[in-house]
Amino acid sequence: MSTNRNRTPTKAAKFIIDEIRNNAVSSIQLGVEDFLISRDVPGKTNRAISAARNIYAGVLLLFKYKIASLAKTPEQAKALIYKPVSILPSITSTGGITWYPTTHGQETINTSMIRARLDSLGVSHDWNAILPLRDCRNALEHLHPTDPISSIQASISALFPMLSRFITEELGEAPAALLGDAWTTMLATHDFFKECESQIKSEWTAIDYPESAMSFLRQCCCRACYSSLLGPMQEDVQNEVPIDTTDFRLQCVACSQTESAMEFLEDSFSNLHEDPFEQIEPSIVQECSSCQVQMYLITDSTCHWCGHETVWPKCSGCEKPIEQHVVNEGGRLCDRCSEDEWMEHNR
Repeated sequence: MSTNRNRTPTKAAKFIIDEIRNNAVSSIQLGVEDFLISRDVPGKTNRAISAARNIYAGVLLLFKYKIASLAKTPEQAKALIYKPVSILPSITSTGGITWYPTTHGQETINTSMIRARLDSLGVSHDWNAILPLRDCRNALEHLHPTDPISSIQASISALFPMLSRFITEELGEAPAALLGDAWTTMLATHDFFKECESQIKSEWTAIDYPESAMSFLRQCCCRACYSSLLGPMQEDVQNEVPIDTTDFRLQCVACSQTESAMEFLEDSFSNLHEDPFEQIEPSIVQECSSCQVQMYLITDSTCHWCGHETVWPKCSGCEKPIEQHVVNEGGRLCDRCSEDEWMEHNR
């Protein structure tokens, strides 16, 4: 646990640091209030945008507050949280040279600088935990999902463990005392989302859905609302529709969007691994020879539907995959490496 809070700051330093802390808390609390309004008040779903913005900004401000709290003087605190305009040398009382940053009067450090300073100062954090919230904010601002509430729920759920540890271990405070009722809402949202995730996982497990397919599905989001809460269509489960056909559907728990589970997985898998503007032969994603599902990734020789693995022949020059018939005819190189070898021998 950090001991910096035990240090008695000067009046000027205390004012700067407390302003950052207060702004951080207010931003998170406002964000949670906006979330509740967007969730509970009809016609107010647009408040979800400000909810994501405020919570994200508040977390970044908490990071800045921690960074500033490491300073021993007001000058150091300002240098830590404001953008440097220039760094100039100065002669010390002993005749040595030291370098001091000249800081911008108004602009504080941006997101990338915050992360870099947390790392360089040895502040414990999990930056990946705030990325879902950042992506949620971007999606709400630009993509306009049909059910923004679910996106924020997922973001809060991902953020909650990291924020709890950061406030407790790095700030030396109790999260509930710092954030008040906002923390209670975040806790309830986190628990609700985890319960939904657990229920969905048990539903897929109950129908013996392939583990490889489930593993990839956990990375996917609904095309309509971008929620990750995708479960099997219970109507199809009850009617015993085969899970390895295009007739079996999945359903988004958040917005009730339904579509063929197989087609959704194949499309999502192809979009993840292939660039539609770049034609590569052979294709990186192919049909699996074992299950005939278009989720066989030749770069790891594995089908991400059924888990089937094969040893795919590779070029001895560049190690990229080559067609099986080339190997059958005694070849060992892809077309490009074969051409390079011919050019080398005929110079």
